[in-house]
Amino acid sequence: MIDFAKDVIAYLMASGVPKEQAEDVVQDIFVKLLEMPVAIPGEKIRAFLYRSAIRRYIDKYRRDKRYMEILRQEFFKPHELSPFETDQYDFLLEEVEKLPQQDALLLELFYFQGFTIREIAELLSYSVSKVKVSLHRSRQKLKQALKQKGYDDGNI
Repeated sequence: MIDFAKDVIAYLMASGVPKEQAEDVVQDIFVKLLEMPVAIPGEKIRAFLYRSAIRRYIDKYRRDKRYMEILRQEFFKPHELSPFETDQYDFLLEEVEKLPQQDALLLELFYFQGFTIREIAELLSYSVSKVKVSLHRSRQKLKQALKQKGYDDGNI
């Protein structure tokens, strides 16, 4: 079975599928094979795997393509100004942009884009607790940077 899996992965990669996606597709196909209520004869397994793998990849490709279209329509459209998109908060945005990329991203998603912690976790493939801890650390770094510039909790 491992040889079959390697062959199907190689076949998908030769067809232009990235290695990680090919491995995911083959894993899905083997799970499907194990869950089938009837056994496939040994001489037909290879054909089943190849046929199922290419169909599964096409379905995955279409689903991902549709998902990206939905994201573009939903998130890349003109929207109302958030309270932070005024001149009054330019100094804050400048300080956020000076932070390390990961810290700036978390603060941007949470405060400026309005994502919840759970949504950020799903978006970045993190656990909820990792997002909470990282967001707390990012806030602390921003607070420290603002203090160095002469701002404190009372005058922001």
